Amino acid sequence: MHLVRLAVVACCVCFSGCANAIVRPAVSPSKPASDALLVLPGFGYSRAGEHALRSLGPSLAAEGIDLYVPTYVARSGLEQSRERLHRFLREHRLDRYERVHIFAFLAGGWTFNPLGETRILQNLASVVYDRSPYQERAPRVALEKLRFLTWLKYGPVVFDLARTPYVPLSGPGVKVGLLVETSPTSFIKRFAAAARGYGAYDFECDAFGQRYDDCFYVALSHDELYVRFAEVWPEVRSFIHTGQFSATANRTAPAGDAATLDGPPSGRREKSR
Repeated sequence: MHLVRLAVVACCVCFSGCANAIVRPAVSPSKPASDALLVLPGFGYSRAGEHALRSLGPSLAAEGIDLYVPTYVARSGLEQSRERLHRFLREHRLDRYERVHIFAFLAGGWTFNPLGETRILQNLASVVYDRSPYQERAPRVALEKLRFLTWLKYGPVVFDLARTPYVPLSGPGVKVGLLVETSPTSFIKRFAAAARGYGAYDFECDAFGQRYDDCFYVALSHDELYVRFAEVWPEVRSFIHTGQFSATANRTAPAGDAATLDGPPSGRREKSR
């Protein structure tokens, strides 16, 4: 029973392999819309997340945006995941669009950025990164606390995430936004002592090692963001169109260390820019 419980917990740290790719051009592939949105899911992606993203397809199509959500994460590791993503970009000819916009969940950023640095998408206009001081510790927790069970179910890709430093996107001409989660997942709550042991949490936008044009905070966990993506889509849309999130977006960082894992941090301070 103990192993069963650990296996269930291990499932919380990673994406579900049951979700399918979404390729939803608004018009004929020979005559695409002017814009494409490429969503790069990662840990926590499941059928429910797929449904949430797919449900946005009609509204995006009405705005002239084609939606693409690849299944690119490879069990064997980050290098193979990049090869899959590269192949997806070629096969679906995303270079046909005037502008490509990316929303990258955590594994998506780690996977795409080295490709982005090669200017693989010359028409890349904007990237919004999902970042989380909490969830970015989950791969390391899985490596150190649930190594065998994580490998058994998901392979070494989770360990690659734990060991690979973040490589920021630095290409000129691309607008970059940060969406920062301020709530922990159940996995991080369960292993709160281990996660907290890696050091102080820092929610400041400058702490993520990524240049950015704008940054805002959402009181959602990583798992919640997948199934409630429609709630943040208006801010993503604003960034796509203007290079800034809306005037009403929450730009106030959680205060101090935000050490409690019982819920969103209570104290707050204004984000410095």
